[in-house]
Amino acid sequence: MTERPLRIDGLDHLLLMVEGMERALRFYRDVLGCTVKTLLPQYGMAELSAGAQGLDLVDIAAAEGAWARPDIAGGGNLHHFCLAVSVSNEAALRAHLATHGAAIVEERLEDGRLSLYVEDPCGNQVELRFPKPGSIAPGAPIH
Repeated sequence: MTERPLRIDGLDHLLLMVEGMERALRFYRDVLGCTVKTLLPQYGMAELSAGAQGLDLVDIAAAEGAWARPDIAGGGNLHHFCLAVSVSNEAALRAHLATHGAAIVEERLEDGRLSLYVEDPCGNQVELRFPKPGSIAPGAPIH
């Protein structure tokens, strides 16, 4: 087998199309806890940290973000993305999401791991995936 000239080390970032940067930032920064790294208004963008990965937002409602608009309405975005989360108190997380209007639209249990699906204010679906049971210490802080 021929050796590949590259090795994938991991996911660097996802770019999501949003409509309304401020409301998207309120959700990702204030509700989910992502950190804003860079604002790039000339491109209608914000670069955030989601743990070790990047999450870029581009406001397709702004003239500066027009470059990312899909050719057809509703086309070109991804179905959902998943954030691995550490959770010490599931009830507190559910209350936090409800307080911020982030309704849980689906719940799934696979391989002992709970996933909660919420939508951001722009309709992008975000999966919050809990760790495998017993993989974090009780009382560990929410990251």
